Formats: sequence, C-alpha cells, structure tokens
Amino acid sequence: RSKKHHFYSMLQRLRELLHLSQDIGRQGLFMKILLIDNAKGWGGAEEQLLALAQALVSVGHTVIVGVRAGGRIEKKFAGGNFLLWSVPRGGLSGLVALARFTAMARRERFQIVHVHRDHDLPVGKLYAVAAGARLVLTQHCRPSRPSRFMYALAHRIVCVSEYIAADIRTRLPTLRSRISVILNGIDAAAFTSPDPGYWRNNPLVGNRWPLLGTVGGFYKNQIELIGLLPELRKSFLEILLILIGEDEKGKAFLVARAAELGVSDAVLFTGALPRDQMKHALAGIDLQVSTFRNEGFGLSVVEGLMVGTPFVGYRVGGYPEIVEQGGNGILLETIDEILDVTRGLLADNERRQAMGRNAVESVRWRFSLGSMVDAYISLYLLLSEQRTPNVTVR
Repeated sequence: RSKKHHFYSMLQRLRELLHLSQDIGRQGLFMKILLIDNAKGWGGAEEQLLALAQALVSVGHTVIVGVRAGGRIEKKFAGGNFLLWSVPRGGLSGLVALARFTAMARRERFQIVHVHRDHDLPVGKLYAVAAGARLVLTQHCRPSRPSRFMYALAHRIVCVSEYIAADIRTRLPTLRSRISVILNGIDAAAFTSPDPGYWRNNPLVGNRWPLLGTVGGFYKNQIELIGLLPELRKSFLEILLILIGEDEKGKAFLVARAAELGVSDAVLFTGALPRDQMKHALAGIDLQVSTFRNEGFGLSVVEGLMVGTPFVGYRVGGYPEIVEQGGNGILLETIDEILDVTRGLLADNERRQAMGRNAVESVRWRFSLGSMVDAYISLYLLLSEQRTPNVTVR
C-alpha cells in the first residue's frame, strides 16, 4: 500500500512540475538565476540550496551557483546540471576573481541573484547591479546582529521560519515590507522505505536500547543533552545517545563532559553520515531529542518526523512551527521537563509509536520540496517583473 501511495505521489509531483514548466514556457518566463553560498562548511542551508538548484533546473530555468573555491560546497555541487562559479576568497587572486565574475554577471544578464548567507550580501549586490538583477537573501538562522545597511541591499529577505522573520522585523522595522517566509521543504520520496534496524548493524550499538539521537554541529548545546544521561541510565541501563555530525573542535568538550559524568560508554559520535543513509539513521533511533534553544528551522527534525521518529525539545526557535504538541512530539520549557518526558516516552512504547505514526503525515505535505520551490519561483517571477532595465556601462 505504501509503495502504491509513493508511486501516485511521485506521479502527481511530475505532473505538477510538467504543468508549471509548460505555463512558464508559454509566458516566456524561463529565468537565469545566480545562487550564491560562500560558506566554508556544509549544513541545512546548503542541503536546501542544492535541492533548490536541482529543482529549478528540472523545470527549465538556467542556474549558476557561486561557491567558495576549494570548499565542501564546491565538491558537493560538482556534477550537477548547473554551472559552478568557483571563486577564490581573499588576497590578490580574490580581487581578480571578483572583477572577472562581475564582468561575467554583466554578460549573463541574470534576472535574479539569490544569496543564502547574509555575509554574501555585498558580493551579491555587486553581481546584481552588474546584471541589472533583483537580489534575494534567504536567512536560514536568527542573525546575531543584523545590519540595516547590509539587509537593505536585498530586494527581498526570505526567512525559513516565522521565528526568524519576527526577530528581523522587530530589530529592523524599516525593512518589514521586504520580509517574507518560505518554509524549508524536503523531498518525501527520498525518505521512503527507511530501515529501522540501521544501528543494529553497528558493532558499537548492537542490541543496546533505547537509542536517543540528535543531528547537527556540536554548538547546538549537546552538552546539556549529555547531562541527562546519568539520570536516564538509572531507568535504562543500556541507553545510548547517538550524536550525528562532524565537529572535531566541539567534540572535545562533549567527550570531556561525558567522561566527567561517567557516561562515556553511553555516547556514540558518528561523524557526518552520507545523505542517503540519513533516513535510516533517523528511523533507527527511538526518540530524537534536542536541547538547542536557537534553531532557525529544524530540518533534521522534519526529516526525523518523515521517517516516524518523534521529537522532544524546548519550546523555542523554529520548533513550534514543526511540532504538533502531543501529536508528533513534545516541546517543553525546562531541562527537568525534558528529562521527565523523555523518560516517560521511552517507557511507553505504545504512546511513542503512535506519535511516530502521526509524525509522517504531519510533515509530508506541510514541508514538501514542491511547495518550497513553487514559492521561490513565484517570488522570482514577481521580482523579475519589477526589475530595472539592464544598463550598459561604457
């Protein structure tokens, strides 16, 4: 039944993409878009950027992606159906490259330049002015000190959650009219048929139970999560906390804390997992738990819910926009409440499994990749109609 449902869902999505492509083509509105992300590492923002780039190409738009030369993004994007601008950072070579790519932007005549990190706004503006294009910023996290001057460079500021949007509206009230929300989306087809026995094949896990897990860089307050283990182990002797992520600098503090509490054997550091294994890794844990208080959206939370793993965390950040209280997870105010609820859910298999079943349908349509891509295309079309004519510099 699930395979049949998956087939019809895929067929419907293909029809939607075909109709969208035909509609855009009839109106002569295929666009040329420059996507920019000069981050050093790889995270949720980069996952979304890759998905967006691939989807835009699939419906007929021309996409060029500007990335940091030699960075992880360049390697991950290599081989895609789009051109890569690999730009050196810093020094004379960086300045030469900036001038060269600005000239290329003028020749390419983009309709849209779309940056995915606020620190890329100046270079994005330079390219946008050269091309006569409109500049879009997607803000994937709550900015620590948003600059009115910098954010005013963008014609539209897209936030991936209302949490981020509300914060920027409060701190930069003069830019309220430029701020909108487009929720992150994931491809449900990529999360079908997960293997709940994934961790049992790992010799470091074996038959241990229960399994808690969380995904992300180790700045996300995993140290407080480790602090729950001594109490949880009183009820669950074989409990194991699985920390999925790559962060060698942050890992040292977590290793030291686990040793201090005497729970080193109850923490497993997996490093970064291949993308195609993530659905199995999330399905294989009994409960996804986070003690992070400043999550801009929570992409891994949605992915966990997509494979039927309930979530427990603080009632802060973007989590309230994802979690249906008591339905697919539980959000709380204090660490003591997180401890009590986690312990209770681990002890109540029937309730936890019911929440897991609810979780899949709760996110399948609300956070679909198709909805996200359609929203960006609509925004691009709106902005491209408002753009100023390209000016030739003599």
